[in-house]
Amino acid sequence: MGLIHDRAADAAVAAVVTTDYPRRPAAASKATADDTARQAIDEAPHDRFRQNARFVHE
Repeated sequence: MGLIHDRAADAAVAAVVTTDYPRRPAAASKATADDTARQAIDEAPHDRFRQNARFVHE
């Protein structure tokens, strides 16, 4: 388990893991069962909207 955490420290690797692993039913089930992970997933579209809104207003 430590190996994935070491490699996921790189933002590019973390992005690939974050998008690819939820396509696995068991991984998606476990991730959505974790309250902290689910909250981060739910908040991500709002963060993206805020970043885009800031870009438009600059």
